[in-house]
Amino acid sequence: MAGSQTRQAVSPAAHGTLPGAPSWGRVLATTVSLWIGRRAARLRHPRLALVLAVCVVVAAAAVVSVVQVSGTSSRTASASRPHAAPPAWARGAAGTARTQAATWVASQLSSAETVGCDALMCAALRAHGVAASRLVPLGPGAAGVDVVVASAAPASAAGAPVLLASFGSGASGVEVRTAPPGGAAAYQRAAAADLAARRSAGAQLLHSQRIAVAGPAAGQLQAGQVDSRLLIMLAMLASQHPWRVVAFGGASPGVAVAQAPFREVTITGPDAADLATSLAMVRAQRAPYQPARAAIVRLPGGQTALRIDFTAPGPLGLLTGGASG
Repeated sequence: MAGSQTRQAVSPAAHGTLPGAPSWGRVLATTVSLWIGRRAARLRHPRLALVLAVCVVVAAAAVVSVVQVSGTSSRTASASRPHAAPPAWARGAAGTARTQAATWVASQLSSAETVGCDALMCAALRAHGVAASRLVPLGPGAAGVDVVVASAAPASAAGAPVLLASFGSGASGVEVRTAPPGGAAAYQRAAAADLAARRSAGAQLLHSQRIAVAGPAAGQLQAGQVDSRLLIMLAMLASQHPWRVVAFGGASPGVAVAQAPFREVTITGPDAADLATSLAMVRAQRAPYQPARAAIVRLPGGQTALRIDFTAPGPLGLLTGGASG
């Protein structure tokens, strides 16, 4: 019975809300009251006790004022501290396009490519890890760069007719362009021949007993939308083990896939040991068949796969014997 009563008495208190912390004024009054009560009885002169009590009150009040003022000052300073402004190259819609372009260039272009850029775009590229030694400011001395990254008008005017990627739109847009060897007309003829060769090679892979392709990937192979380096790599890997193409990827933003085909593939097939052997073989290739990245990845369903990714732009003529970078 006593235990039941004890639980009933404790239970409401346990579920109650704890009172808030006492104010500084209440703490001060309690402290002074206790101090006076303990020491007044020991003093022979009550007037002296009163004077000491007043001194204690004044000193304690000063401490409270300092604590409150310093707390208020720190909160005010924290609230009024301005946020760091973004760099000039990252501001507005044009800044968003520069950020996207810099991210793409840093991850998709070969590290051997020199890049022509305006001042803001060069700053964005440096911020995304592109070495300053690769950057050439656009102007009279910018001739001979491999790639131009700038807004549409300057990029087109820099003698780089081939579009590799595009970000944003209008005056805020940024284009990545290149000047092919031999001029624009020769490039267009080579590009048309390369597309036809990719279609033919893709059709042959579709009929291979060593490579299984289904869904969108089959249509992309048939349409010639897969980079020549990937087609050749798949044929080489199929000579070692059977494979299944999971997906192609790595399309260039703002450019038709026929002009900038898929440069990435994810494939499955062998067990872990053979997968590691295939990865080593892929990484051992030399240019132009050396990929930018090759790794064993785990798919959402838990299966391991091999992912291969080549840089942009893809060379033309690998399948016809007239390769040009």
